[in-house]
Amino acid sequence: MRVTEQQVFGFLVNSYQRSRSRALELQEHLATGKQVLQPSDDPGRFHRIVGEKATLAKLEQHLRNISSATVRLDLADTALQGTTSTLARVRQLAVQYASDTNGAAERAAGGQEVKALLQHLLQLGNSEYDENQPVFGGTSRHGFAAGLTLSTPVTLTNAATDTLTLTVDGVTSGTIDLTGGTETLTGPELAARVQSRINADTTLAAAAKSVSVQYEDARLVIVSNSEGASSTVDVFGGSARTLLGFNGGSSGNGGATFATTVATHVASANSGGGLISQGQVLNPSTTSYDNYIVRFTGATTFDVVNVSTPLPVTPHSANAGRVGVSDAGIVDPQQITLDTYEIQFTSASQYSVRNTTTGATLSTGNGYVSGGAIEFEGVHVVLSNTQGSGPVTGDRFTLAVAPQTVLANQAYTAGAPITFDGIQFRITHSTSAPAAGDLFHVSAHTRYAGDAGSQQIEVADGEIVGTTVRGDEVFSGSDVNLFDTVQQLLAALRGNFKAGIIESLDSLDRAISQVGAAQGDVGALTNRLESTSLALDEAKELATNTLSSFEDIDLARTISELTLQEYAIQAAGATLGRIFDNTLLKYLR
Repeated sequence: MRVTEQQVFGFLVNSYQRSRSRALELQEHLATGKQVLQPSDDPGRFHRIVGEKATLAKLEQHLRNISSATVRLDLADTALQGTTSTLARVRQLAVQYASDTNGAAERAAGGQEVKALLQHLLQLGNSEYDENQPVFGGTSRHGFAAGLTLSTPVTLTNAATDTLTLTVDGVTSGTIDLTGGTETLTGPELAARVQSRINADTTLAAAAKSVSVQYEDARLVIVSNSEGASSTVDVFGGSARTLLGFNGGSSGNGGATFATTVATHVASANSGGGLISQGQVLNPSTTSYDNYIVRFTGATTFDVVNVSTPLPVTPHSANAGRVGVSDAGIVDPQQITLDTYEIQFTSASQYSVRNTTTGATLSTGNGYVSGGAIEFEGVHVVLSNTQGSGPVTGDRFTLAVAPQTVLANQAYTAGAPITFDGIQFRITHSTSAPAAGDLFHVSAHTRYAGDAGSQQIEVADGEIVGTTVRGDEVFSGSDVNLFDTVQQLLAALRGNFKAGIIESLDSLDRAISQVGAAQGDVGALTNRLESTSLALDEAKELATNTLSSFEDIDLARTISELTLQEYAIQAAGATLGRIFDNTLLKYLR
């Protein structure tokens, strides 16, 4: 077989080009560190690489989810630790001031520290991560209006008690008709009816405003479906306002997990037609959390008094028995009347209670027990035998709340704001003005503004974990509301009320236990996420190694092959040079 110069030359050129192409390919592999750069390089291997990359991306996302959740849980744990420490200090103060070695001045001074601790608890309960993301508020926070306690079932009467007007997120509704006739509804039925009729209002619907209505703790709560500080609900009118409990109650916006609100209440004995709004807290830092009464001195004037004060009980100078006052205080501020009362012994073992302001006898034939509690119209009195003796017939004790005047002889203008102690509300009337002697109770409280949602993450395929600690289960849980507990202790300290101080100890113990249980849940969830994270790290390492085995080059082998290709290129080039040198062209020059 004859081999021509052209054939040899072509073979050498092709060999040279293949070596150059392979060398360039190897250089690209070395530059990228990858042995498969496109599907055509190795279709089967490329498919495996794509699959491993998808697995690796999923694992990395799960790890990022866990990292984010761990941050939230760490913040929750830190806040709960602070809450436990704060409650422990509150309890220490309660034990200290429950002692008989303390008087009114000492207990009032202790109340100042308890107030500061209460404000710190609110700060902890309102903790946030990122911006406006509540630690304890579920997934969001909503404005609300909570009414007073209802006696159910409630009867709505057409053209009498069937209308409601309110503002949702600053948008005022039309007149909402709750019924087409006379209907008697249970609490849940009433909530469903109010919700459906509010959301059917054309004005609110046009502005894309809606609410959810709940029946909880024997009261209606109207909650805005929007979120944040602009989320508000204000029930201000309608014939059903009083019947549904919205002549009073509390309201707040969605700016904080626990809203500091103004709780208002109309005294049941009022003879006038005054209506009180739910009010608002203008400055939580200046609010004292005291209990106040607005007392009308006439149809056009009123006073505001602070009733978080000691309750003086004075024995009559003519008493012949040996009975002393052991303790006295206010147990229900909403029942306080500002009247004067008398406890009179009708025998050595029985007593009667009389309202000396009205002349009405409240009770008679009551059995006396030394050291036993005597309670009526929101007050608590303890009388005890002294020197081994007891009362005799005719012994009397007088008592009356000794309020501190906050505002005196104020002119009443319907709907005008009334402001003091960092709070504001309004008193209005419809058919008749407030009457002399009418009372309205006002105090600051806290209420949960978060929702029941849970921040959830996926930690593995199909495995979803909730990572939210709900504030209504921890701070205002089913067992005890720790804000109310501390506030009641504060009132007892300011009122020099020993029994109230002692009573708070049990609630504080339950509050500490409640928070401790939440800490345990957070710890268990954190441990679960940590163990899941370790497992994901191992899976990630395995996936990374598998991907590397399919994708990464063998560096030594690739360099060796590149060297061989470079030798081949050099050899082919040299051979081509010699062949070219021996051709006729050499002699044609």
